[in-house]
Amino acid sequence: MERPIEFSAFENTLRAAVRQRAIRYTEAHSLSLRWEADDTNAIHDAIHFQSILRLFNLPAAEELVLSSNDRFPAWTVQRKFSDLLSGIRTAQGRTLIIVHYAGHGSPGPDGSLWFIERQGGRKINAERYLFSVVGPEVENVDNFDALFILDCCYGFIACRAADSSPRIVEIVAATTEDNPQAFAPPRVTVTAKLVAEITRRQRDRHQYAEIADIVATLRANSAIKKPGHCLKLGAASICLPFTGLSGIDPKTIQPSLRAVFSVHITDNMTQEKVNQFLHWVRTLPEFASITLDGVYPTSSSCLILSAAWSVWSKLQGMAGYQLIAEARGLNTLRSSGSQPVAEPGAQVLKENIPLSRK
Repeated sequence: MERPIEFSAFENTLRAAVRQRAIRYTEAHSLSLRWEADDTNAIHDAIHFQSILRLFNLPAAEELVLSSNDRFPAWTVQRKFSDLLSGIRTAQGRTLIIVHYAGHGSPGPDGSLWFIERQGGRKINAERYLFSVVGPEVENVDNFDALFILDCCYGFIACRAADSSPRIVEIVAATTEDNPQAFAPPRVTVTAKLVAEITRRQRDRHQYAEIADIVATLRANSAIKKPGHCLKLGAASICLPFTGLSGIDPKTIQPSLRAVFSVHITDNMTQEKVNQFLHWVRTLPEFASITLDGVYPTSSSCLILSAAWSVWSKLQGMAGYQLIAEARGLNTLRSSGSQPVAEPGAQVLKENIPLSRK
């Protein structure tokens, strides 16, 4: 059993996952990373990544191609990433950092993700030289969020337990633990899938796109290679606007993929608390699609919930939460009337205000 969570913490994390945070990005900086001696056609994914940035009207990414003559590529990556972050402490407003890597990936001797040049080639400890630089160890700097897109094998290793924080550190991985090997061009990579789905949403005139929701759609549509997603920090997902005319509010769209999960709460919930929770759930917008499928008294309280997969993905790794299954539909007992559940409404608005335009 997962270690239980206090009811107040449960409320706070769930509210953050469905309501987002009020954010206005005033700056955005991106880095595209690959090896000069790459043998995975990573340059095609680097081009796709630049296309993703254009779709969101973000500045082009700086490209770092690690030279075959570079004796210390890890230091090169660390210096470049540090340069990217150097102005954050004094920046006005909030900054978005996006890093894209395409190439080989492998578990390192310490169990963390390593970027690999090619078989028998040089290696970089991504956890040490990238992820830890923006992790919880960074104190007194919460005015930025970071997104890592890892188009490599074993990228899911970077998805460790989430920590609560005002800062978002979010990871999109090409694969999951169940199927760790990633495709390389000309096969359809996760970067190619991302640009196709983001292009579709822009064409359909969505107002914005949330990263966790994009990955949920890719998982629902991917029969062979399902991408991974997690938050290393925070309980919200980065949300970016589209430019031009927009007509569809994503809050009104039912999820294409759902997650059924349990939550273990330290104390037994009173009927009053259960009723209050049900009342709150009924106020949520359609995209969250949360239902309460069961409440079981144990030594603590065990709730069985279902929700949009994008909501679950922001909560996984936190104390008390445990995935039961992924599903495409609602609890079939709902139609028989034998199971009391909460219907999602359409009252609460997302509070994530995306990148401002200059």
